[in-house]
Amino acid sequence: MALTTWLSPILQCLFSLHDIIERIVVKHSRYLLLILLILGAGYMYVSHTQSIVLQQQLLQSPKIDDVYIVDVGRIQTERQYQPQYRIAQVRQVGENQVVLAQSDITYRRKRDAIRAIKLDSLMLDSFFRSERLTFERLKLAPLFEIDAIDDAYRARDIYVMGGIVKQRQKPLPINHKITSDIGLTVHNNEGIRLYQQKDFTLALAAFNTAAKAGDAWAQYNLAGMFELGEGTTINLTQAYYWYQKAALQGHQRAQHALTLLCESQPLYCKSQTLSDIH
Repeated sequence: MALTTWLSPILQCLFSLHDIIERIVVKHSRYLLLILLILGAGYMYVSHTQSIVLQQQLLQSPKIDDVYIVDVGRIQTERQYQPQYRIAQVRQVGENQVVLAQSDITYRRKRDAIRAIKLDSLMLDSFFRSERLTFERLKLAPLFEIDAIDDAYRARDIYVMGGIVKQRQKPLPINHKITSDIGLTVHNNEGIRLYQQKDFTLALAAFNTAAKAGDAWAQYNLAGMFELGEGTTINLTQAYYWYQKAALQGHQRAQHALTLLCESQPLYCKSQTLSDIH
């Protein structure tokens, strides 16, 4: 009886507080929405500014294996501008100059260059052309200002945006066996082949089949296509879902990609769970 007497006033207060909050939300919904929009815009601005500052710092102190997305069209000023994105990686850092390896492929869209990084393309023997790019160290920042260097990245461990960009320096165990292809299903391999042929719609379908069968690599690849809108519209809900499915299987690149997604979309990721997506 004493417990009921004690809880009753508290419950009444809680119900009253709920009613007050509900009335405030209904009455001032427009203002609250405006505040949320302002806060969201402010967050995006601060995040963008921080990203710019970080990239400027990377260019002021370049290190071997740093990765740049270079727009050669901004450098070749003698002709009419056309976007010509190449992936460059720092090979030598001198006192006054920086030497970069540049991709043999020139991309028309920046997102294609980003996707190539995510697919470990930098680890292919034939990825870089023999011709090197050489810039004065003091010219890197000005090139960034005119978007000739569009993005600058420094690897976390061996990864940039979830893709491997350098070899991990550690000795192999005595019982080392090649395991890089374990878990790759026929459908996932087919998806990779179709993707490299730029048949994104069929690649998406192949990855989807393998992903539903539980293949972590296919789940990771499928998530990347949803994130970038390749072969489909951009769908962060599906990207989050498949990254998380792969991450739960211990897929390190999916774990890293999921971290990056949630760093760029923190409020979105907090609202997501596996159960409310499927």
